[in-house]
Amino acid sequence: MAQRRRRAIGLVPRLWQGILTAVRWAMRHPQPAIVVTVIAASLWGLWDYAQHAEAFRISQVQLPEGSALRLREPLVGKGLWDIDLRAIAEDLTSQQPWLKEVRVVRQLPSAIRIEIIPRVAVAQVRLAQWYPVDAGGFIVPKPSAVPSEDLTRLVGFERASPPLKVGALNTEERLKTALRTLKALRRAPALSSHRLTEINVADPQQLRFILDGGTEVRCGAEGELGDQLERLRAALHVIAKRQMAVRYIDVRFKEPVVAP
Repeated sequence: MAQRRRRAIGLVPRLWQGILTAVRWAMRHPQPAIVVTVIAASLWGLWDYAQHAEAFRISQVQLPEGSALRLREPLVGKGLWDIDLRAIAEDLTSQQPWLKEVRVVRQLPSAIRIEIIPRVAVAQVRLAQWYPVDAGGFIVPKPSAVPSEDLTRLVGFERASPPLKVGALNTEERLKTALRTLKALRRAPALSSHRLTEINVADPQQLRFILDGGTEVRCGAEGELGDQLERLRAALHVIAKRQMAVRYIDVRFKEPVVAP
């Protein structure tokens, strides 16, 4: 204990001696301190000028063409550096929550540009009507009475828990399974020349999907999909070679079952 006290007492003089040495060096070599002071003063002066100069008063706000977004408060006349870009972006996003992001950008010397980044639909789900859904599970509130020909149908959510919600990010497990399966199927070389029209996840242990508008493919669980797609590739090769019309292909077995 006594040794620790002596060390602590000895530390104070050493620190004080170091401070005095630094002060003496700065007095003998004032140039670096002068340079730093001049730079700091110049930057402060530029910042003060930018905050108050008329050249940096907002004279124009550029909204996306055709957008229904509206600013809560007018920005024209305010200082370009005085506005809170994040708060404005959050307010605009709340007006249209189906947008993936709203960006508010300063455009020198006196303009504000607002950019919208829409969600990209990768499929569609059937609730009361058909709704687009993005890769993260956000269901876009743009209903249609009939399914789109351009989007894969995701079905089998009649007993989803929790129920799927429009205009919200959904984390229901079967929807997540359907989106992961969609991604895997689109990457599969076996399906590169085929159109994927529907994925059914009513039973996650027995996934089903439809190709080219008619041929149903029956699979097992998501974890088995890799091996089963290899079987499907071989089966599709034989079917194409023989020009067979096929009703369904069951790849749950080592030898795929094909129903003409």
